[in-house]
Amino acid sequence: MAKSAARSITSASKLIVALVWIGILAGQEALLDEAAAAFEQGQAAEAGQKLDLFLKDHPADLRALILKGAVLDSLQHYAEAESYYQRAQKLAPGSAQVLNNAANHYLASGDRRRARELFLKAVAIDPRHVNANLQLAQMSVDDKHGAEALTHLDRLGDSANSAGGALLLRARALALTGQCADAGNLLGKLEAQTDASPSLLFSSGMAFAECKQYDHAEASFSRALDADPRDFDILYNLGLAALGAGHAERATTVLEIALQEHPEDIACLYELSQAFLKQRRPLDAARLLAKAQKLAPERADVLLLLAQVSFQLEFYEDAAAAYTRYLKRKPDDDAARRERGMALACANQPASALADLEWYVRKHPRDAMGFYELAVAQQFMDRGKAFGALDRALALDPVMIQAHYTRAVLNIEDEKPAAAIDDLRLVLERDPSNYRVLIHLGQAYLGADRAADAAEVLKRAVELTSGQPAALIQYRKALEKLGRKDEAAAVLANLKQADSTAQFRKPQAGLIDYLSLSPAEQRARYLANLRKYSESNPDDPRWKMRLGRELLADGKIAEAKDVFRTLLPADDPELRATCGRILLESEQYDLARQFLEPALARNPSLISARLDLATVLFHLQGAAALGELDKTPASGRQGDYYLLRAQILDAQGKMQEAAEALNQGIRTAPTRPALYLQASGFLLKHKLYEKALALLEQASRLLPDDRDLLLAQAVTLAVTPRDDDAQKLLAKMQARWPEWDRPYLLNGMILEIQLKSAEALPLLETAIALGANTPEAYYYQALAITHERPNDLESANQAIWRAVALTPNDPYISLLAGKISLARKDYAAAVGQLAQATRLLPTLIPAHYALRDAYKAIGDDQKSAAELETIQHIADENAASDKSPFPVEDFIFSVRPPS
Repeated sequence: MAKSAARSITSASKLIVALVWIGILAGQEALLDEAAAAFEQGQAAEAGQKLDLFLKDHPADLRALILKGAVLDSLQHYAEAESYYQRAQKLAPGSAQVLNNAANHYLASGDRRRARELFLKAVAIDPRHVNANLQLAQMSVDDKHGAEALTHLDRLGDSANSAGGALLLRARALALTGQCADAGNLLGKLEAQTDASPSLLFSSGMAFAECKQYDHAEASFSRALDADPRDFDILYNLGLAALGAGHAERATTVLEIALQEHPEDIACLYELSQAFLKQRRPLDAARLLAKAQKLAPERADVLLLLAQVSFQLEFYEDAAAAYTRYLKRKPDDDAARRERGMALACANQPASALADLEWYVRKHPRDAMGFYELAVAQQFMDRGKAFGALDRALALDPVMIQAHYTRAVLNIEDEKPAAAIDDLRLVLERDPSNYRVLIHLGQAYLGADRAADAAEVLKRAVELTSGQPAALIQYRKALEKLGRKDEAAAVLANLKQADSTAQFRKPQAGLIDYLSLSPAEQRARYLANLRKYSESNPDDPRWKMRLGRELLADGKIAEAKDVFRTLLPADDPELRATCGRILLESEQYDLARQFLEPALARNPSLISARLDLATVLFHLQGAAALGELDKTPASGRQGDYYLLRAQILDAQGKMQEAAEALNQGIRTAPTRPALYLQASGFLLKHKLYEKALALLEQASRLLPDDRDLLLAQAVTLAVTPRDDDAQKLLAKMQARWPEWDRPYLLNGMILEIQLKSAEALPLLETAIALGANTPEAYYYQALAITHERPNDLESANQAIWRAVALTPNDPYISLLAGKISLARKDYAAAVGQLAQATRLLPTLIPAHYALRDAYKAIGDDQKSAAELETIQHIADENAASDKSPFPVEDFIFSVRPPS
């Protein structure tokens, strides 16, 4: 705990050394006497001059050599002093006093190992030598070797042992050997002295700290600090004592003052970080640890704490990187390797995570936490193995709450709700106010056809969350099953008011601990952390880049672009390339280009950046993108290159060349989710359904937690058609991402196409409440209402007119709007919409039929007859008449022409 061993060298030991010197000097020539007197009076330079004169005539005088060495030591001319001590040792190799003084020299010059060797030689010759034993005792205390220190102190005579310095050393040695009661008695007597010095109080505090009596230590250090409020060593150790005593705020205050004195002290940065963590200020801790790591990149303790704090802040990739650097220095820390595996799992790198975690459980087969974290990594790779690991964890630790919870959630996702109930009830007994557990228990009850039980727990969840969307979604389902329609409608109204979209536009990669905050709260906290960390580290562009990325994900485009523009002057081509990639993924093509072109100009070998620039140019300029893409060297033409090439060629109408490029791309395993989506869209467009499904299954193995790829897989299953499999996958997605609108919307569309309107309508309403403000959502909602509640024409009308407002030039939307208006006997609106539909798509027979009926209703028989003739003409030409206006394959991002 001590910051400086030098502070604890007692004044008593210095006095003894001084007396020895005086004894040695007695009776010498006048010049030597004058030199000694000058030295005693603090006139070192004058003493040195007289000694030089004396040694000129007496170069082998032992006493003069020792005094000259002492004079030079006092001037901190250690290198020059050493030669005098060496000459003295040659003259008197068996003198304990010569050895002692030489040892004092090495101790002062910082050569602690050599000093110890000489002190040990001195006590071997004179076992009761006072200074040598005191110094050896001090060294033993500093090295935490209490028994050795007591051995040296026991060799002293009564008078030396009764001195304050020796008593303090004895107290600290007793503390180190666990004899804290005896140490406390000694310290109490010493501190009771009215003239207790700051040095005594400091050493007393150290002894109390060694006995883990942190309250006493804090009191001693506080008294010492009164004498010198800016003393760094006292401040530092007072901070540690306060931290040990559980007084984190006091620790923070004094350690911040200490850091003002020594802004780059690694140990102080580290301990202040600990104090911040005690106060739940991980962001402040991370800032200090990042600084400490730059100052001392080899400090293992700093790296370990930085890794732990990064994980706590959900910066999972940073945590894994810090663990890797730490493990290079501490390769035998198995727990750290396990935690690196967990960080990699949360960073959506399951293959790398499994390498660490499988190794760990082989070596530690009795560690429940190892099996739990292994299950986290396995859950997206091999669900069966994940369940096995969870079962093993619970066999080793039956009350491991997180394992019970995770197993329950996985069972719900796998449509085994009854198996989840006991696990969730056990968790709820431990934490009855955890609304996440209540929501999942409600889900399990619903799946097990226990709607009444579900409604009870979900009502509690809603009350606890004040309208958190996930709770409202499940509660509404329970009320619908119980036939409590009015209450369900009220819940749906509340759901529409809930803010559930921003934080789920693009989820954090990886798994967030199931027992932590809700996803919405996690997202808000993560973004707040990024803002603060970016502000507190203005010179580190990584944090600005991350902040910009997350602002884009939250739809705060203008603010995000402002953040990125501050990074445009950056010289680092890799940083520029990464910024360009982020902006490309958010379709900010112009700004992305401003990063990517300079990056490649500085470093043409950045193949990934070349791919990004080609994608940007495709959206901005079309065919020009192919020239840029083909600058990629042959060695860099991997899966992603060929998939992008296929997209560009397809957009140019070069189907055969596009297909060849696509086949090459699939064979070389692309890694970018966006390109998989584009390739899937290409395959679906050309009705190559099985190839699309195979490609997406390949993608899900490489990127198992990418929800957009899973959604694309569900779409492909639906158009194959394998509706049952699609709906099973969508159910899992709804369980995993309960507040994401897309699975509800797609599932509702599939069910409505199957004419299962009663099942479709609640899903479509949930999707809209969660933010699905799209024409297809309102179109299918209106369609489902006309089938399920044909008398509720007002609701159907409201839904279809929202679709019209979003897409006024779609013939199918106009057709349905016209039909609903016709049913409502709003003939003017009906004629207007139906005429619009026939103008947009003249061969749309249902629109002509409806328009004929509308004209007939208003008495215009001539126009009605004309519509009938048109229908006959279209039928004679065998023209296509009707299809779904929003096919489910449109859910997959297809290649678009340049904007």
